Amino acid sequence: MNPSKIISYLIVLWWLFDCLLISQPKLYIVDGKHIDFGDVPNFIPTKRTLVIKNIGTDTLILSEVGASCGCTATLLSNDHLAPKDSALLHITFDAKRFIGQVEKMVSMVTNDDSNRSVEIRFTANVIKILEINPEYFYVRAAKNSSVTQSLKIKNVGTEKIKISSVVSSLDLVKPTLSKDVIQPEEEITLTVTFIPKSLGTINGNIDLKTNHPNAQLLSIRFFGVTIEQ
Repeated sequence: MNPSKIISYLIVLWWLFDCLLISQPKLYIVDGKHIDFGDVPNFIPTKRTLVIKNIGTDTLILSEVGASCGCTATLLSNDHLAPKDSALLHITFDAKRFIGQVEKMVSMVTNDDSNRSVEIRFTANVIKILEINPEYFYVRAAKNSSVTQSLKIKNVGTEKIKISSVVSSLDLVKPTLSKDVIQPEEEITLTVTFIPKSLGTINGNIDLKTNHPNAQLLSIRFFGVTIEQ
């Protein structure tokens, strides 16, 4: 073979090899792989959002995103990141079954050679504040009738809690409280009256605002079904 052709082939091979070395995805988690959620209430899910970036030169692929515990849910906004692109990883931690210091893990697999298997650990200090029984409202009612249902809210913390407002997201659902101040170890009643105007299903929230720094908003779900009389 002509020596000049051999040299040309070697140059092309070197260029291809160099490109393979340079074009690599690179994972970067803005807040790092160890996250502190701080103090979290025991009665509502706590949510955090992490920013994941590709600081490499090739497409970053994220897969097998999951959690080590059923108490933790994950949602990824994008699993293929072009160079300089980013995605949001939403983490939701339900602390109802825990008290005190907790550590949990979220994992994923990537095509970044230096981060093939990624573990993101988060810690939280779960504070007992309120217990809700049952955890949500579910009501069946006949059209144009009126149905009332109640649940209990107990202060299981050490501080008095003042409820400043209680608001329904649905006009058809009218909430009332037995009292607006809950002493430690005291229990109050939240009652809703459902007056359906049409057949079908509805869902919404009953939102209670409080003066507790770790429980400023208590959102209780409401589900209703309207049937024929």
